[in-house]
Amino acid sequence: MKLTKIAILTFLLSIFFFPFQFLGSVSIPKENWNVVLYGGIFTTTDLIPIVFRQKTDYKESYIGTIGVSRPLDYRIRWFDFLWETNITKHFSGMNHWETNTFYIVKMNRIYDSPISISLGEGLSLASENPKLENKAKGYYWESGLQKDAIESRALLNYMMVEISTYLPIERKAELFLRIHHRSGVFGLYCPPDPNCGSNFVSYGLRTAF
Repeated sequence: MKLTKIAILTFLLSIFFFPFQFLGSVSIPKENWNVVLYGGIFTTTDLIPIVFRQKTDYKESYIGTIGVSRPLDYRIRWFDFLWETNITKHFSGMNHWETNTFYIVKMNRIYDSPISISLGEGLSLASENPKLENKAKGYYWESGLQKDAIESRALLNYMMVEISTYLPIERKAELFLRIHHRSGVFGLYCPPDPNCGSNFVSYGLRTAF
């Protein structure tokens, strides 16, 4: 999968809004643990078309994820910072396990609405090389000619793009739509042309303990 402009924007935001000199002042509060539950379906579509054109070509491979998240005791203007780790089980098209750990930048309750937007960046480790992230040379009905083989890795970059809404009956609970994205980052983790990775369009719930 190609690394998209969203990944570049996330990296720049993390440098500009969360500079290294502030790391020593960051602390984790003793409360506000959240449990995260979601499920998703594999798509062969790249991240940018999914986010900006809502284009998706689904394939019958699914994930089920459980995780925990905590806010960092740190905020810059409209941005909150969080940390999340989760465990993912693949089934149907793939059957391996995966774990992801990442930091999140969140625009919380935009204009005092229940809507929030989040970007996450970190690492993803699969229990094996995910077979749908690999592709041999040849012609494919759904995507056309594949000139170069794609060879993935178990360890890749992890990124997520999420839109969420708080429930009116429980202000600590959120429903969300998340793009669960693994990427080779221009050859940092696997050969750069073409890039490896995968996307899952996911729906879930996050709520306080």
